[in-house]
Amino acid sequence: MRFLPVGCSLRASTVTCVALLTSISGTVGFTCSPFSPTASSALASSLKEAARSDNTPDVVVISPPGGLGEIASVEAARLGGSVRWFVVSAPSPSGSAASSTLALTSDTLAAIEQAGGSIELAGSDAESLLLGSDDGSSAASAVASWCRGTKSVICTYDGDEEEKRRVDRAKTADDRELGNEVKAIRSGIRVAAREAIGVASSGATKVAMLYSGDEMGGDANKEKKGGLLQGLFGGNAAQIPDTLSDAMKGSINVIRYGELFGAAESSPESSPFIGGPRRDPVVRDMYTMRSIRMDPTISVSGNILSGGSKSNRLAIGAAATRLGLGKISIPSKIGGIDVSLSSFAGTDGPTEEEWNAEFNRVSEMLSSPTGGATLFSADFSSVPSTKRMAEWIATKWAPAILRSYDIAGIRVGARPVYAVQTADDTVELVWQELVDFNSVTSGKMIVQVSENGMTASRGGGDAAAGFGAISMKPLPGEDILVRRLGDAASQAIEKGLAVKPIVTKDKPKAEVVAEPVVVAAVAATSEPVSTDSGPRSAGARRSSERSRGKRRVTSESSEES
Repeated sequence: MRFLPVGCSLRASTVTCVALLTSISGTVGFTCSPFSPTASSALASSLKEAARSDNTPDVVVISPPGGLGEIASVEAARLGGSVRWFVVSAPSPSGSAASSTLALTSDTLAAIEQAGGSIELAGSDAESLLLGSDDGSSAASAVASWCRGTKSVICTYDGDEEEKRRVDRAKTADDRELGNEVKAIRSGIRVAAREAIGVASSGATKVAMLYSGDEMGGDANKEKKGGLLQGLFGGNAAQIPDTLSDAMKGSINVIRYGELFGAAESSPESSPFIGGPRRDPVVRDMYTMRSIRMDPTISVSGNILSGGSKSNRLAIGAAATRLGLGKISIPSKIGGIDVSLSSFAGTDGPTEEEWNAEFNRVSEMLSSPTGGATLFSADFSSVPSTKRMAEWIATKWAPAILRSYDIAGIRVGARPVYAVQTADDTVELVWQELVDFNSVTSGKMIVQVSENGMTASRGGGDAAAGFGAISMKPLPGEDILVRRLGDAASQAIEKGLAVKPIVTKDKPKAEVVAEPVVVAAVAATSEPVSTDSGPRSAGARRSSERSRGKRRVTSESSEES
């Protein structure tokens, strides 16, 4: 395997750069070496020349080596896009050079060639990206030159743990405890994303592939300023965005995943069989779990799916790629979407029609008045008085639940403290928490009573205190209130506040009685039967008598008689 310089390009089924292509057993592979801190200036100028000569890319993918970044890059090229994949690697110990290897099968190369796609690679270690803009060794300006004019940017952190393990193999046990490569890689990705978005075309699509618990709002996911990274670079560190949302600016499309499985083509784990072919082969989950389901992350089903589900890397990469290439249109009134994707049993991946149907379903949920944050719904045949039922919820049901041990026992963070009727048919359960010794509203549950049902949705808190946005995570004690709302619906029916819905039974289908089949008589082909009487009917006797019972009549007895 030969090492390719930064900016190597794979167009159709050929590699166009000053390097050699290795082809073994139908697999094409090439390696991209990252920026070196001492050679960043020369490589930056070469990337600027390449950016001037080539067309603007359709997609820029920024990620650690392998993982979702590689899958999204290859899938975008397979769909006919011009792709530039920027690889952010961990700072390597002295004498240990990092590299990213991309191996593609002949079938994949043929598909890319047929679709007219292309892949170009470049890379940098996180250390070079985190240098200040006035430092000549910074790689940030090279990223901006290489990504100029892109129509979409796709980012992910997947692969940072594997990259850290690669670097740790070259370290001593003491050095492994001091290293913080994962934080450096993620910071480098955010810096590279900021530079790419700054030079992207107007209206560029922004897509982030994140774990279900990453960057969901609040201060818990924000990096502390300064600290380790500030100390590493002696105060000359670049300004690092706190999240990918801050780095990519504006509305972005977020696809969240649970426990990931599956691997890119360059990984040995991409083989369909675990342990190779056997008499009783074991097929990897990435080939047997290709069915998908998407839900808004803000919804209850989205929280459940993202928290404890499994996600196929192939499906995550395919969804992000279709958003980046504009094959999936998101209504402008929604802005960006935040969805959770889960994988289920099925050997066939989604078709283009199924992808469109799934995204349309999610878009409709996000376009609803609740913004996809519906937590509970119950149907009634009718509600005689919505005002009376809302008053009962606010003054009778809610106070009893809020005084229960499950709710009152929440001692840390926000908790629901009171309920208020804001309209004749609306009740709000308010969450509060202490911020700088002041009680602020951090969220709400809005219960809406209609003439034929009741719904509950999550709402935002006090915008002045920084809680104006609807929380992507469930509020503390929210699951308890959702379960108790089911009891509230039953109690409302018992108290006459609502009428139980009438379940119409399906009429039994009439049994179809099969008509008897009439078989036509077949004409006899034998001779006609005579109607004349036989010899017995004429009084003739048998030629010899037959025995009757056990007694036999001998010829002698017959003569004596």
